[in-house]
Formats: sequence, structure tokens, C-alpha cells
Amino acid sequence: MSQKLLKYFLKLGATGFGGPLALIQQMRSDLVESERLIDFKEFDQAFTLIKAMPGPVAFQVAVYCGHRLLGFRGALIAAFGLIFPAFLMMILIGIFYSKISVYPQIKFYLTGMQYAVAAIILLGLKNFIVSYKNNILFWLITIASAHLYVNKIIPESILIIGFGVFVVALKSINSKHKTQLLSATGISFLYFFDEKIIKIFKTCFMAGALVFGTGLALFPFLQSEFVEHLSWLPLAVFNDGVTFGQMTPGPVTISTTFFGYQMAGLQGALAATLGLLIPPFFHMTTWFPRATDWMSKQKWISFFILGSTAAVVGCLFMTVYKMNSNELSSPYFWIIFIPAVAMLYFKPKVSIFKLLIAAGAVHLLINLVAGFVP
Repeated sequence: MSQKLLKYFLKLGATGFGGPLALIQQMRSDLVESERLIDFKEFDQAFTLIKAMPGPVAFQVAVYCGHRLLGFRGALIAAFGLIFPAFLMMILIGIFYSKISVYPQIKFYLTGMQYAVAAIILLGLKNFIVSYKNNILFWLITIASAHLYVNKIIPESILIIGFGVFVVALKSINSKHKTQLLSATGISFLYFFDEKIIKIFKTCFMAGALVFGTGLALFPFLQSEFVEHLSWLPLAVFNDGVTFGQMTPGPVTISTTFFGYQMAGLQGALAATLGLLIPPFFHMTTWFPRATDWMSKQKWISFFILGSTAAVVGCLFMTVYKMNSNELSSPYFWIIFIPAVAMLYFKPKVSIFKLLIAAGAVHLLINLVAGFVP
């Protein structure tokens, strides 16, 4: 069973393009519908509750499934299999990035893909919004969190947790019922000798432990820390890392491997990847499997999700804006962005990988025709 599970998750990690929801749907199709290894209701309930957890959703679902099938050993197998192929790809990209990024043709190609990534992230917000599109409180929190985040009034992680708690408290007052709040899970720590490595690990650990939403929700926090606060990553390199994360199979949060490598080589890549994934792995292998039934019965869960999701949407929207603020005046941006949005909206199952490749090719071709490339 162990070898079969390892082969399955390695294959999924190597071929699972399309983002977290595509990965989760594939796991549901294979492990629940085809193999009948996990009960339908159990899987769907766990997935619903995992969406309320901090950290990357697809990774946590994989770890949950592995733990459900083979205990802690299965969780390790699932985590390793899903992440390892994309981790290797990111290391290779990191090694050659500085050598190939100096060529103007490569820069134009990457910029075109970056424009398409903006469309991918914005259309990804649809999955956050669909359940709350008619909820006035959701939109008020979204606008407020966007304002507070872009003006650096409150840190992004505090915004997401704070608004979640705010809605729970608000609903509690309105319903005149007492509510309970989960205490934070204990935090483990991994020691590295280099101070920069420790900081990279701590930052990614905080992202994995505190940032709610899908993997996309991590980018505002990481951009704020690595690009704006620490100035260890230029914005252009951060944007390229996000693009590479969209291109590779597996969870989009594998971008953190690229960020870590660019900041501190292989040690940085390991610190960033482990820092991000240790908290959700801990949750999925300790208290979460035992608490799913209890959590599903708590009325405040839906209120917390509403508040935290609205904050995620606001922060993500402003992150996309900041990532492309220097490009909004370029007609090339709109030439690629608008068709990409239309394609993703009308054909949501379109291959993300093919869309990115096409966007890069179009931008390169435009610049070749315009005569900007020697």
C-alpha cells in the first residue's frame, strides 16, 4: 500500500497542473470515486473544514488523505510525493534563472506570462466570492481590508484572522449566544545556523500557520515581508516566482521554494519550503482528524470563514494591483490581460500551463514586431 500511495502522489505532484482546486478534484475522483478508499461524506466534510484552516489547501487535503489511509506514514508519503517533483523543478529554475533572465527575449517572455498570472489570480478570486456575492458584510470587509492592507495600517495576517474573529463576535452579539474560539495550535521550530535562513523559515512558518485561504492567499503576506519589509527580493523576481509557481504542477505555494533559493540558495529553498509546510502538516496529522466532527457542528465556523475570506479577497486584489502597478499604463499589459480574463471566465477548464506559454509567446512576438529586441 505504501508504494502504491507514493507512486500515486508522485504522479499527481508531477502532472497535477491547474491549481489547488484541480488537484483536490483529482484526489476526490481517484481516492473517493474510483478507488472508494475514502467515504464521500468524510472527504467533502474534511475539505470544507480545511478551507477554514491556514495554509495551502491542496497540500493539506493530500496530507489528510494520506493520514486517513496509512496514518502518519501515509501523511509523510502524501506530503513528499505531492511536493517533491515541483520542488525539484523550482530548484532547477532557480539555478538557471540568473543566467537566462539577463536576455531581453526571456524577460519579455516572462513578463507576458506575468500579465496572464494577474488574470489567473483575479479569476481565482471567483472561488472565494461565489458563496458570498450577495452578502453586504462580506463586501464591506473586503473593501476595508483592501484599504488597510495597501496603506500598511494593519499587517495582512492580523487582518485575515482579525476580521474572522470580528464576524464571529458580531454574529454572537446579534444572536445573543455565546461562542467559542479555537486556541492557536502549538508552534514547533526548526533551527538553522544562519540568521537569514532563520528569518526566511520564520516568515514562511508564519504564513503557513496564520494565513487563511488557498495558496494564493499567501502571496500578499510573502510580498509584504520579502519584497517591501526586508527588501530581499526585487518585485520583478517575486512576480517571476509567482509565475513559475503557476506553471509547475502541484500546489502554487511551491513558489516559496523559488523565493528561498533566490534569497539564500539551497538552504533558503529548504527553509522556505519546510517553514511553509510544517504547520499545515502538523494540523493534518494531530488534532484535525479527531476534530472534524466537532468542528463541523460549530455554528461560528461559517462566520469565521466569511470574515477571513473577505479579508483574503481584499488583500489579494491589492497584491495583484501592486504586482502590476508599473505595467498598467502599458497597452501590452491589456492586450494580454483582457483576453486571458475572457478565456478563464468562459473556459474555466483551460490549461493554465498552455495559457501562460501562449501569453509569453504573444508578448515576445509583439516586442519583436515592434523592434525592441536587437
